[in-house]
Amino acid sequence: MVKGTPSMGQRQKRTHMKCRRCGSTSFNIHTKQCVSCGFGRSAKLRNYKWVRKSGLNGDW
Repeated sequence: MVKGTPSMGQRQKRTHMKCRRCGSTSFNIHTKQCVSCGFGRSAKLRNYKWVRKSGLNGDW
């Protein structure tokens, strides 16, 4: 049971590929869901208020 540097050499598979909907490299191949836009999980685009930086008026 080795945890450190020797184990890092065994990591060869890709976890994420390019998403069909948003184009970012955040579509998980194993779970078949995009962590950026939510493709594969829901029909709606994934967006949260805490992602956007809000200005004084909240219009950013």
